[in-house]
Amino acid sequence: MTRAEKTELALIPGLTGLIALLADHLPSVMGLGNLFLTTSALLLFQGLIRDLWLLAKAKREPKPDTIQKIRCMCVESTVGMSGIAVGIVLLGAGLDLPVMVASWNGCLLVALTLTIGFVMKDYVVEWMPFRLRKDVNHINIVFTWRR
Repeated sequence: MTRAEKTELALIPGLTGLIALLADHLPSVMGLGNLFLTTSALLLFQGLIRDLWLLAKAKREPKPDTIQKIRCMCVESTVGMSGIAVGIVLLGAGLDLPVMVASWNGCLLVALTLTIGFVMKDYVVEWMPFRLRKDVNHINIVFTWRR
């Protein structure tokens, strides 16, 4: 496990504790569409921070000789964008059902979202052939829609 991964794992309970401290100022009831949007945005934000870290790190290291062009997408981004789409559909269709988000529910949701994001970070989903594969350093992959 790298130092960056250990740092990210340490930040998950830290951010969850911060949410616990701010729980009195957060809404106790949230619409289902807003809940999807919020958790998906948190997942995508986590991936963005990680990608910015990897890009900064890649600038300090020599460039790899092999760059692959693959029709695939990061699983974390796929799940995050799907959640955003579901949230927009729920809001647009007026199906924004109220969900109780008590302080412990919110903390659990944040911890669970960030932990799932951490677990998914190394996986990509390919379209042709359709498969899920682990690629720890998919910064060397150029994502494309064409063959």
